[in-house]
Amino acid sequence: MELRILKISRLLPIVLILSFLAAYFLPGGGKSEMIETTLGVVGLLFAILVGFFVTDLWTRFQKIRENVAVEVSGLQTHYLFVKIMNRFPGHQEWVRKQRELIDEYVRKFFEVEWSDYGKVDPYFNKIIESLKDVGELKTNNETETYTNMLPLLNEVTTSREKLFMYGKDKLSKAEWTVIGSLAGILLFSIFYLNTGHLSSVLLTGALTSSVIILLLILRDLNNLSFGEEMISFEPYETIFDVLEKPRFYLKRDIASGRVNPPKDKEYRTD
Repeated sequence: MELRILKISRLLPIVLILSFLAAYFLPGGGKSEMIETTLGVVGLLFAILVGFFVTDLWTRFQKIRENVAVEVSGLQTHYLFVKIMNRFPGHQEWVRKQRELIDEYVRKFFEVEWSDYGKVDPYFNKIIESLKDVGELKTNNETETYTNMLPLLNEVTTSREKLFMYGKDKLSKAEWTVIGSLAGILLFSIFYLNTGHLSSVLLTGALTSSVIILLLILRDLNNLSFGEEMISFEPYETIFDVLEKPRFYLKRDIASGRVNPPKDKEYRTD
């Protein structure tokens, strides 16, 4: 489990207050041609790199959201076909097992981060392997229903492979080192040019908070904590609804505020 820290929405007021306080209490050395040149060059490099990384990570987020939709809808539709199999004699135990296997898979998914998505493979593989345990298909309706499950799970498998790759596609330590170094030089230059006058303090505070907020945006996109409700919780919660089981939440996620369990529905915790 990755260390979860406050998101931008909660950090924004703190960042703004600390930035302007630092600008007020830490006047710099004043005008310097060398520092001004450094500020211009480093600022341009920082803007280009951050813009590139944000665009790349945003595209990654969009791809993950698309494939999550495919996985979730595929599992839901698969279980609807499973329920149809329940109408035919001899399949009741298999149907019950399918329900429990899907439930177990989604619960295990909540225990890992996207970078460790592959750790839930064994639980998904149990669903695939359980297909061989289905009873004898005696009618055309049974055969047709069972046959429809196969392409659905194949589609889910393909989307899961993509999710595995996208989940690991994060900024490297080297990339963070470059961004961090540029940000450090940029902040040093901004504070060095701070004269202590009101206009300079306001400009220094605004630029400082902007740099820090950009780093926080990059961090949240990189960790997929930005918009995680849309890709990590809400879609998978609907699978429990289709299974007609109470939704499941980890106590740590409730305590940290990552999820807000519904007040009007029963749910499970672990």
